[in-house]
This record gives sequence, structure tokens and C-alpha cells, in this order.
Amino acid sequence: MKITPYEQRVLVLKKRNAPKEGSLTTKATLNKVPVGTLKTRIRKLVEGGLDRDRAIEVALGRPIGPQGRPRKV
Repeated sequence: MKITPYEQRVLVLKKRNAPKEGSLTTKATLNKVPVGTLKTRIRKLVEGGLDRDRAIEVALGRPIGPQGRPRKV
């Protein structure tokens, strides 16, 4: 049985781009923090005089609080 060009395209696996180890994207994903939130926290801490590496550690250590209006239980 001959494989048609359409079937050949289905068999080829797509290469997925993986984030580099040590990048902010990877660290944010592992700690379940949005990347934008992490970058904002780091920027604020660096502006406050903290070293960038230390600011990343501090920013990842803070939990994300609830967003919006508190709901009645």
C-alpha cells in the first residue's frame, strides 16, 4: 500500500520549543506564577536596591494572593 503525501505529513512530528533552563519563563512556570507578575516584582525589587538574583529569589518566594472582591462562603 502506498503512503500518500497527506499521510506523510501527518507522520512527521513537530518540534516543540522548550524554554531554556534558568530563564524567567521556566522559573515562573515551575512556581506557578505568571511571567508578567514575576517580571513586575523583580523590577520593583531591583528599583528598591536589591541585586537581580536576590530579587528573583524573593519574588518567587512570595505567594500570589487572591484577586478581586472577596466572595461570601
